[in-house]
Amino acid sequence: MKKNLSYYLLLLFCVSGLFVSCGDDDDDKTTIGYSGKDVSGDAGIARDKETKKAVLSVTSDKAWELYAGTTAEDIDMNTPCLTGDGKGSFDLSVDATKRQLFLFKNSEGQALLAERLLPVNGYNFRDLGGIKNSEGKYVRWGKLFRTDEMNKLSDADLAYLASTGLKTVVDFRTATEKEGGLGGMLPAAPDKLPSTVKNPYDLEINAGNIFSDEIIGSISKGLSEEETAQIMVDAYIEMVSYDDYVAKYKEFFKYVQDESSLPLSYHCSAGKDRTGVATMLILSALGVDKETIMKDYMLSKNYIAGKYDTYLKFYPQIAPLVTVDEKYLNAAYNKIDEKYGSMAKFLTETLGVDIQKMKQLYLY
Repeated sequence: MKKNLSYYLLLLFCVSGLFVSCGDDDDDKTTIGYSGKDVSGDAGIARDKETKKAVLSVTSDKAWELYAGTTAEDIDMNTPCLTGDGKGSFDLSVDATKRQLFLFKNSEGQALLAERLLPVNGYNFRDLGGIKNSEGKYVRWGKLFRTDEMNKLSDADLAYLASTGLKTVVDFRTATEKEGGLGGMLPAAPDKLPSTVKNPYDLEINAGNIFSDEIIGSISKGLSEEETAQIMVDAYIEMVSYDDYVAKYKEFFKYVQDESSLPLSYHCSAGKDRTGVATMLILSALGVDKETIMKDYMLSKNYIAGKYDTYLKFYPQIAPLVTVDEKYLNAAYNKIDEKYGSMAKFLTETLGVDIQKMKQLYLY
């Protein structure tokens, strides 16, 4: 009798859908919210920037169910908030003022979803959640946000961000970028922060600042687009090799590795260069492969489209400065290998990153 009871208890444990699976195949292993085949690409959540209305987009023909909660651990699996029989776009009847996390489930597997691009005024406010690493783990949703300057947030935006519990904001911009200058060419852009933020930190990094005196001076000399692109390549190399900038990234990781600082957002002006390098370092520490990191980096190309149109109208040669390019980030990768031996050594020996702690904090 004891043997039979143990058998049935084990069977019950194995089929509990949200957290544990018994499959021997790697694709069948379960982490929090994820199981079976990776179906995270079969659906996505988007919210309107103004109304915050949520829409689910499904690309699979299979029947599905959607569940909601504020965290992965408190998703109510008893009652789906929406069900469907196939692909399409579906309005979600959820609180527009608060961010939520969803679990999408079909016959092949299940995955956690939330909007990648947050519905706030700006161009590049993104959640790192849901990115898959080389071990089959996923970055936790709602813990790390990368963004452009946070100066255009409305009251509704601030309330929405407060619902995430955002505690810490790290700003890589220089004083001129925040306070304005360059003869009025650069307007003041002080951050607007939600009430939940208790830890605003300034970690000024000038490399990657497209309005730096050095870059503006070079452009005034009539550089070609190719020469301007080289300025960006050089800036990425400086970010990971110049002692002062490396020290700023080391301090940044102190906050990233402090659980009491989470959730945390970090940004520069466009959220693509200094922020892009910071994201490369974070995702590398979490075991995400270079191809996936590059794909995330290149999303900025579309997300910041239009942000600098006014400047491009008068200075078309700055086009390489206001976008992203694989050769920029590759320059940082190559410099890290050349100067430090490997990404792993740079992270652990130079930046003081505890890889195991990072994975415990940020992976499902």
